Amino acid sequence: MQVVARFFSWGFLPLFTPIYGLLIVLFIPTVPSSSFLLDTLYAYPIEIKWLFLLLFTVFLVLAPGLSFVVLRYNRTISSFVMEHREERATPISVMAFYFLVLYGFLLFQSNAEIIPATIKGMALAGGMTSFIAYHINKYIKISLHAIGMGALAGFVYTYFLSMESYSLLTLILVFLAGGLTMTARLYLKHHTLKEIGYGYLLGFIIQFIVIFVYQIITS
Repeated sequence: MQVVARFFSWGFLPLFTPIYGLLIVLFIPTVPSSSFLLDTLYAYPIEIKWLFLLLFTVFLVLAPGLSFVVLRYNRTISSFVMEHREERATPISVMAFYFLVLYGFLLFQSNAEIIPATIKGMALAGGMTSFIAYHINKYIKISLHAIGMGALAGFVYTYFLSMESYSLLTLILVFLAGGLTMTARLYLKHHTLKEIGYGYLLGFIIQFIVIFVYQIITS
């Protein structure tokens, strides 16, 4: 059981969940509610899909990952697990920074209007979630894994809501993965139920609200 719990803890690190979300909306077939084919990300050219994945990987995996290595090297954090609440403030700030830099990069492209609202909304929501988590972390050790899995579920669920047809199995698996990951964190005694619950709700709600509003504003 210990091995399974660690598998989910490492396999669903918060750094990876935006990439998982992108892979789902880009490569799982969906049918848009409108007659415009490109209202579904599944219909985008493969070159554009790989470009989105590259951007998100650089800004949200590689850059913060290297930043965390530096923080570990200069002993700002005692380990990559970040067991102590106080040492999580800087890493959370780092994630907020990279999310907002990515959002700005997407927003101020010369052809920014053709970048889907869902993609820009995800980056903005990630920055907002990290900002709120930074302040909540002053009082409780909110679960970053739960935030990541809640954000993944909120992103996929909100995107699928705008589709006429989507993979229900994929949505179920996303929620199931979230449940298993949070159970793993509880089993490993890294968090309490309250820290897990607050984290999941924060990630889900911010993604849902930001993307939903962003789609309305830009439609």
